[in-house]
Amino acid sequence: MMYKPTHNPPISPEIRLMADSYNCYPGETITLNVWVNSGRRLVNPTLRFTLPNGLIVGQFVGSRTNGTGIQPYTENGRGGPFYRLGWTIQGTLEPDTPYTHQFRGQLHPPYRSDELICQADLIADGGAVLAQSTIELIVRTKGRYLKYLPAFYEQDEFMGRFLMLFESFWKPIETQIDTMFYYFDPGLTPIDLLPWLASWLDLEFTAEWPEDRFRELLDWAVALHRRRGTKWALQKHLELYTGRQAIITENRLSDFILGDEARLNSGIALGPGNRPHTFSVTLYLPPIAVSDKAEQQRREKVRRRTIESIIEMQKPAHTVYTLHLEPDHGTQ
Repeated sequence: MMYKPTHNPPISPEIRLMADSYNCYPGETITLNVWVNSGRRLVNPTLRFTLPNGLIVGQFVGSRTNGTGIQPYTENGRGGPFYRLGWTIQGTLEPDTPYTHQFRGQLHPPYRSDELICQADLIADGGAVLAQSTIELIVRTKGRYLKYLPAFYEQDEFMGRFLMLFESFWKPIETQIDTMFYYFDPGLTPIDLLPWLASWLDLEFTAEWPEDRFRELLDWAVALHRRRGTKWALQKHLELYTGRQAIITENRLSDFILGDEARLNSGIALGPGNRPHTFSVTLYLPPIAVSDKAEQQRREKVRRRTIESIIEMQKPAHTVYTLHLEPDHGTQ
């Protein structure tokens, strides 16, 4: 049999178009930045920009092309609602090569309040579009905050532009406020906010918990708190951490002891194995796969401590337990 070596698939080309300001006014100078990752070997690719007619490109600030040359050209001139401007990158871009370019444009003064769409395309030598990025520039002749001032400020051009500075500063904050509910979703909140969200639910995000399982734990946290102290809550909490279902065996309340005070009722059981307020937890877990034996033992100790802390959190305070961690042999 002939051995066929395997190779990692090439990274897809990426392109990102960015602006230094997305809220602007007529006559303002806008700086556009484009970042390209070739992903694979490209020969003479083209960067093409589809720009609205109200944006006049005036100055090419600079570029970093790792030794390749650029040649600007206009594809189809003006005359419509948009025009196209392109750069042919002369030479070869090697796999996973970054490329950046920056240019400045000015919003034509006749432009009034509008939303301008700018688009960047990375095009192969044969004409196929490899990657695409789009941004939106909001052009206003005056700031939206003017409506909160007395009416005579409406005619003040300086005040209208001055307030737009604050709109640009506060837009990221407004966006965060508008999407605040995402931060309370365990599946969507950024990982940096997981400890903060966990603190609301009396939980702690530690390195012992894989991120995906901890997010699932946050989803179940309210239900686990409501049924805290029950067999179901303990079993579910352990399953969220280990991915395996624990076997929990509860012992009966007390032995039957003969004597003058002996009474038969539903709380009495016969046999030496009946110990009041005790239970056992058995988990079948696979060994932690690491090459270093000492590191494996350390991680298994950490896993056991985490399991014990889960049991202590979920069990009734007056109960006593025994924990059995058994190797997983493929059956449970």
